Amino acid sequence: MGKGEDPGLCLLGATMLLQHVVELERQSLAARDMDVEGVHQMRVASRRVRSGLPIFSSCFKKSQYDEWRSGIKGLTRALGEARDADVQIEYLRGLLGRSDELIGKGISLLLEKKQAQRLEHQAQVVACLDEMSGSGVLQDMEDRLSRTVEKLEGAKADVRGRPSYAAGCAHASLRLAEVMKLEHCVADPQAKSDHHQLRIAVKRLRYTLEAFRPLFDDELKGEIRALKEVQDLLGEMHDCDVWLDGLDASSEVLMPSDSKDASTIVPGLEAIRSDRSQERERLYAEFSEKWQELRQRRFFEGLPERFRSGMSVEVTAIPVAEPRCPVKLAIISDVHGNMDALQAVLDDAREQGVGSFINLGDMVGSGAYPEEVVRALSGDHFVSVAGNFDLKVLKRSRSSKRPEARSVKETIIAAATGELSEESLKFISNLPKELRLDVCGKRLLLVHASPGGPREILGPDVPEERLRELGRIADADIVLVGHSHRAFVRRVDGVLFANPGSVGRPVDGDPRASYAVISTGDFSVDLRRVEYDVEAAVQAPREKGLPEEVGETLRRGISGRDLDQERCGPFGDRAWCLEKIRGIAREMNVDHPHAENVLRLASSLFRQLKPLHGLGAGDRFLLEVGCLLHDVGASEGLKGHHRTGYRMIQETYLPLSQEERHIVACLARYHRKRPPRSGDPELLPLDEKARHRLLALASMLRIADGLDYSHDGAVKDVRCRICPDEVILKVRPCDGAVDPSNLSLRKSDLFESTFGKKVRIS
Repeated sequence: MGKGEDPGLCLLGATMLLQHVVELERQSLAARDMDVEGVHQMRVASRRVRSGLPIFSSCFKKSQYDEWRSGIKGLTRALGEARDADVQIEYLRGLLGRSDELIGKGISLLLEKKQAQRLEHQAQVVACLDEMSGSGVLQDMEDRLSRTVEKLEGAKADVRGRPSYAAGCAHASLRLAEVMKLEHCVADPQAKSDHHQLRIAVKRLRYTLEAFRPLFDDELKGEIRALKEVQDLLGEMHDCDVWLDGLDASSEVLMPSDSKDASTIVPGLEAIRSDRSQERERLYAEFSEKWQELRQRRFFEGLPERFRSGMSVEVTAIPVAEPRCPVKLAIISDVHGNMDALQAVLDDAREQGVGSFINLGDMVGSGAYPEEVVRALSGDHFVSVAGNFDLKVLKRSRSSKRPEARSVKETIIAAATGELSEESLKFISNLPKELRLDVCGKRLLLVHASPGGPREILGPDVPEERLRELGRIADADIVLVGHSHRAFVRRVDGVLFANPGSVGRPVDGDPRASYAVISTGDFSVDLRRVEYDVEAAVQAPREKGLPEEVGETLRRGISGRDLDQERCGPFGDRAWCLEKIRGIAREMNVDHPHAENVLRLASSLFRQLKPLHGLGAGDRFLLEVGCLLHDVGASEGLKGHHRTGYRMIQETYLPLSQEERHIVACLARYHRKRPPRSGDPELLPLDEKARHRLLALASMLRIADGLDYSHDGAVKDVRCRICPDEVILKVRPCDGAVDPSNLSLRKSDLFESTFGKKVRIS
C-alpha cells in the first residue's frame, strides 16, 4: 500500500481491481478460441483495470503501477479491434439474412473481407495473451492484490471512510467536467467527432462511478444505468459513422475492374449506406431526447452530491467568546513546543480583538515546552486538529518498543514524549485529523496538511490547478491548512485557502512568529508576524540537551533541511553530510555492507585514477553518495532497480543541490545495464561539463560494484596501474586468495568508452 494513503480507500481499490483481474484470467481461454462473448467480457475487464489503476495509483508503488498498466495496455487495444470486427461481422450477417440476391452480393464480399481481418486481429490477441502470460503480470497483480485485500480486511479498514468519498467526489467531478465540456455537440447531429469524444467521456465517468459503487447501499445502480444507456447510444452512433466513413474505401477494395461485375456489388454497399444513415438518424434522435431528460431532472448535478452526502460529518459550531457575528478568529499552526512564541501570538491576537482560536496542529516538537503549549491550547476558546508531529509523539508514547533515537527528528520526538503528561497525551489522542466548522454561514475545513492527504505540503507556490482539485475534494467555502510553515492566502474558484505559517518554527527566513486573523464580516485574512524573545527560545532547548541545530533554525527562521544543505555545501562539512546520507540510506533499506564495500573500492579507484579523470573533492563526495544509494531501488524489487533507484532518489530529500541530487540519481540509474546514451531524458538537465563528470563517476562506480558483485566483501582493496592503452587492476583479498576469473569486469564498458583504455585484472 502507498505510504500515507487511507487503508479503506486502498481496500476499495484493491478489491475492485482484483475482481477484474480474476475476470481477465477467467476469460482468457475463451478469447483465445475467438469466442465473441469471451472477447467482449475480457475487453471490458481490461478497460476497467486500466480505468481503476489511475484512480487508486497512490495505493501502489509507482514501479508496480507502471508495470501493471503497461502490461495490459496492448491487450486492451488488440481486444478492442477484435471486438469491433465481431460487431461488424454480426451486423453484416443480420443484414445479409434479410436482403435479396441482388443486394447480397456486395454484402457477402464485404463479410468475407471482415472475417479475414478478424483472423488477423485474432493473431494479435493471441500474441498479446502470450506476452502477458510470459511476463506474469496478471499473476503478479492477483498475488499482490490478494495480499493487500487480506491485510487490510484483517486490519478492519473501512472502505466507507471519508477519504473514499472524497476521492470518489474528486474523480467523479473531474470526469463529469470532461463530459460537460462536450455538451455543445448534443444539439448538432453532424458533430460526429465530438459525439465520439463524448462517448469516451461518458464511459470514463461510468467506470469511475463503478469503481466507487461499494460506498453506496444502492451501488449507484440508477446513475450507472443511465450513463450506460447514453454510452450505448453514442457507441451505436459511432458504429454507424465508422461504416459510413469506411464504405468508400471498402468499395475501392471490393470493386472489380469489370463494370458488369461492379454493378452487382454497388447495390449491397448502397444498402449498407442507406441502412446505417437511417439508423444513425434514429439513434441521434433517441440520444438527444435521453440527454434532455437527464438535464431536466438535473442528473449530472446530482452525481457529486451523492459523494458529498457520504463526506458529511457532524458540523461543529466554534466556541466564540460572544455568540454573534461578525467575529475575529485567530488561526495558528505549528507551535512545536515554542511557548515564548505562542505567548507573544496570544497577546497580539487579543489586542486585535480576537476571542477564539483555531489550532491546526503540530503543537509539540523542537521547542522546550511541549507540555506548557498543549495545556495552553486545550483551553475553552481553542478548536484543534492533530498534526503529524503530534501523532508521532503519541505513537511513541503508546509503543512498548522505543528504539534509540538516531536522527535529530527522532531525538526531538523522544524528548517531547518524555515531557508530556498523561493528560496532555490523552488530549492529543482525542483530537480529530480534520474538522468541519460552521462559522457565520461559511463552511470551514480544518486539516493540518492538505485535504488531499497528510503528506502533501501546501505552500505559497502550490499550483492553481492543484488548489482547484483540492477545492473539489474539500467541499467547503474556506480551507485552513498548516504543515508547510509558510503563510499564504489564495482564492480559487470561490474557495478560500489560508495557511497561517508557523508560530514556533518559521522557515521563510523571518524568525518572528507567524499567524493569521480572519474576520467573519467579509472573511478577509490578515497574515501577521510577531516579535518575541527568540534568544530565550534558542537557549531553552539547549539547556534541555536538544541538538544545537534546533536553536539555530529558530534563530535564523529556516528549516532543518535548509541548514543541512548549507552544511553540505561546497565549503561545508562533507564528512558530516556523508553521515547524514548514510542515515537516509539505512532508512531506505539499502544493503548497507555492500554499499560500504562499493564506496571503499570506488574511493580507492577515484584517488588512483585522478590523472585520468582530473576531478576534485566535490566530485569524490558525489561518487561516495552514489555508492551509498546506488542499490536503493532494490527495496522495491531487483527487476529494473536501477531505474527505480533513479526515481526514488529524485523523490527523496537529500541535503544536496538540485544538480548534485540529479547526478547521484543518474549514478543509480547507470550503475548497471547499458551505459548512458546522448538522447537519454535523464541527461537532458545536465550541461556538457556535468555529463562528463557523470560519465567518469559512473564508470568508476560500475567497476567497484562489479568487484563486489557477490556482495560478500571479498575484495579488500584494489591497486591501479595506468598504462598507455589499458588500466590494470590488482585486487587484494580480505580472506584467502581471490580468483580474478570470479571477479566481474562486465561493467567496465563505460570506463573504456569514457577514457579510451581497456580494463583488465592481473
